[in-house]
Amino acid sequence: MATIRRWYILLVCAVSLHATTWATIALLRGVLQTDGRDPVAAVAFQLAVIIIGLPIFLGHWIWGQRLASGDLEERGSPERRFYLYATMAALLWPAIFNGVSLVQALLTLISGGSESDVTGWFTPTEQLLRSIVAIVVLGLLWWYHHRIVSADRAALPETDLTAGFRRFYLFAFSTTGLILVASAATSLLRWLLFQFGSGPELTGSLPLLSIYDDIARLAIGVPVWLIFWDWAQRLFAGPDEDEHASALRKLYLYAIVFVTVLAAVTNATFILAGLLQQLLGLSPEGDLREPLTIIIASGVFWVYHARVLQQDAAQSSEVPRQAAVRRTYLYLVAAIGLAAALVGGGGILSVIIRAFAERGFTDLLSTQLAWFTAALIAGIAVWIWPWRQVTAAAERAGPEGSAERTSLVRKIYLYGYLFVATMVVLSGAIYVIARLLRLILGDPIEGNLLSDLGQALAFTLLAGLTWLYHGSEVRADGRAQRRELASRLAALRVAILAPGDGTFGQAVASRLQQELPGLQLDLIRPDGEVRVASAQLAEAGLIVGPWTMATSGPEGLSPELVQLVHASSARKLLVPTRSSAWQWIGVESFSTETLITQTVRTVRQIGEGEEARSSRSLNLGSILGLVVLGLVALFVLLSLVLGFVGNLLF
Repeated sequence: MATIRRWYILLVCAVSLHATTWATIALLRGVLQTDGRDPVAAVAFQLAVIIIGLPIFLGHWIWGQRLASGDLEERGSPERRFYLYATMAALLWPAIFNGVSLVQALLTLISGGSESDVTGWFTPTEQLLRSIVAIVVLGLLWWYHHRIVSADRAALPETDLTAGFRRFYLFAFSTTGLILVASAATSLLRWLLFQFGSGPELTGSLPLLSIYDDIARLAIGVPVWLIFWDWAQRLFAGPDEDEHASALRKLYLYAIVFVTVLAAVTNATFILAGLLQQLLGLSPEGDLREPLTIIIASGVFWVYHARVLQQDAAQSSEVPRQAAVRRTYLYLVAAIGLAAALVGGGGILSVIIRAFAERGFTDLLSTQLAWFTAALIAGIAVWIWPWRQVTAAAERAGPEGSAERTSLVRKIYLYGYLFVATMVVLSGAIYVIARLLRLILGDPIEGNLLSDLGQALAFTLLAGLTWLYHGSEVRADGRAQRRELASRLAALRVAILAPGDGTFGQAVASRLQQELPGLQLDLIRPDGEVRVASAQLAEAGLIVGPWTMATSGPEGLSPELVQLVHASSARKLLVPTRSSAWQWIGVESFSTETLITQTVRTVRQIGEGEEARSSRSLNLGSILGLVVLGLVALFVLLSLVLGFVGNLLF
């Protein structure tokens, strides 16, 4: 009930506040305009929004403030904190871009620009006034909400969820400032480079207004980035361990490094392709200063954020969430690099085959060879660094290597490339066989058959090699995991308690012996000797049994065994089996077979060094939905493959 009330109050506040805010800005802008361009209907509408929207906002906001002042739970609720940060963001973003327009208009006026130097639909003076109005109104409202957030944080400590809202707000505006700085710096650097040397771009230098726009973005972007990034750095340098373990910070840093590396490598490919074209006696396309600009700017941002990552790693230990973000980044970079290398390698093979068929390199084939070679070199350079890191991590023994080998992102990477390679082999082989069958069936061939089949043969061959390599990696992971599991199982002793009639414990023991033959098992019955049971429990590293093993009585154990179980330092797994006298709250009632399966799976997870986690069984509707979705996906993929081959053939 309280949650629904909060959402009602906050949603009404959000809609009414922003409607009133922009109506006020529009009205003030119209008042300051000297030419009276705003029609009466627009003024009437703006006044109506303010007259109706402002009381609605104030009434609901005062209501919400009264609830928060009398209830700490209300004041610290995630809904309220989300509203405050979202509202601050919605006010600050337009204020930032109005700041850019303000600086641009000021530069135009200071440089002696006339009123004919139009920035959009408005003259510099009009744009200056419009920006000032928006910044003042938005800034005052942002400052008010910022004070509310600061007071709430001082009154009540942040939870993981509300701290996550604050981090997202912080890194979102740090990213905004960085984007403004990067785009402006790249554009200004491009203008600077084109002041040297000759070329068509030299005479067509950037318009004055474009340079002013770049300076304005730099003037606003630098303080925005520095303010929010300095805030993030101070939090990370503080004593809060949650800030050190923040996965969002790692995501922000890795995303910037990934984007800057990708931009630098892509443009390095353009430069390399141009140099190779010159070596082959061809005229390169474009101007090398264009990609060089992006390489320089991207390189600066990449070096800085990569250094921050190194400092973070030295200051705080990596937690699983941060490791997952790092792993995702490495595999994503490796996937893009390998894709570029495979396209380049396949293209080179196809060019060689076609050149052999046509008995020489034409200008077109030479140009393609230059581009494919550049893609191959750049792709290998991008792929080999992250792939060596993840391969070394997967080859390690112990929990770190096991976590790497069993990680979801590694499975997606390996099986994703296996799937893509299989699809390429499928489509390429279909195309080659179809062309050969047409030849056998008497269809006349237009052109050179080997040249026509060159691309399909090249990419099919390369896809087959890719499939073999990634398949070997999958098999190597499986062998390493089996060795790791065998060594762990040899060191793990499991005691299975079988209170009551003992059928559940006996069934679990039988299943574990079948699936994990190297596991050391002791089955303890309630009617056995206490001395033997005491020795077995003392040696056990894991105790498994129905929940009744923690109680004494007809369905449980003897008081002596219960005391031994409680005194044992071993890890204990309680299975929520059914009982006629006891019921579980918040736990689904599973069948005995399902409980046995989940128990065995959990023991296996513990044996493999993973975190014990339960898996929910699929109902009939979920299974049917997955089957239908799989059939639809298979139909779409086959349609794409056959359509691609058909287009090549016909």
